[in-house]
Amino acid sequence: MRSGNLLLVVVCGAAVGVAAAMAWRWRDLPVLVTRVPEVGAAGASSLDAIRTLACMLSAGFVSGLLVVGLGGRLVMRILAATSGDGVQGLVTEAGETVGAITLSGSISFLIFVGILVPLAAALLFVPLRWVLPNRAWIAGLAFGVILLGFFGVTDPLEPDSVDFIILGPPWLAVTLVSATALLFGMTLAALAARLNATLPSPPAPWSALSWRHRAAYSSLICLLNPVLVLPAALYVAGRAVSHGRLGALLENGPLRQAGRVVAAAVVIAALAMVVGATADIV
Repeated sequence: MRSGNLLLVVVCGAAVGVAAAMAWRWRDLPVLVTRVPEVGAAGASSLDAIRTLACMLSAGFVSGLLVVGLGGRLVMRILAATSGDGVQGLVTEAGETVGAITLSGSISFLIFVGILVPLAAALLFVPLRWVLPNRAWIAGLAFGVILLGFFGVTDPLEPDSVDFIILGPPWLAVTLVSATALLFGMTLAALAARLNATLPSPPAPWSALSWRHRAAYSSLICLLNPVLVLPAALYVAGRAVSHGRLGALLENGPLRQAGRVVAAAVVIAALAMVVGATADIV
């Protein structure tokens, strides 16, 4: 058991370290490249939409697996170790046994929590990036706060959760969960910005693409998830129908500034909800 715990900590700790390194290295990249929008054919607009989805889904997959999946598993291991011997063997809100490491439980956690949920978050980031600050680390930090405030307080930070009764100390649990969400947001934004800056447009010959670019486009297979197919299809269709006019509309100064004001209000509201949930827990 001790060797299994040690291996888990080493692997998951390394994953979090890699994610943090990516978030730091590309922290200053723009999440949106400023350009004069051009109105083009529906085909060109839809191909550019596919390229955007490829960047976002690849970033969501990698950052989710490293931070939410493996990082979340590390958080669970730390809390199990700090909660004392009396809680070992108890069952958490998610049906996990405190102190027990099983292959099936780890795989299920990585698939559903570490991949599927982050992919949905990556799609949510597609429209939000227009109204968030353009530097990757600030946009990612704001996005992490939004995720915590509007989604986190209903599960990992739910004050009535039995997890905060059997796992502790509560301040450490809140700190680790919050840090995981914020690191995920910053890693997602940084990696998406990096891919957006380097991924060639779809018309480029497949043979001319590097393995990283092929992997990015191949990540669209994740859209086979029925939860993600509809919003992704609507996004591509909307870009195709607008023929580039949607981007021109969003680039409008007053409209974009208004969106940023609304986004700032949303971030403040989310932060207030996180603070309120934290106060109830601690």
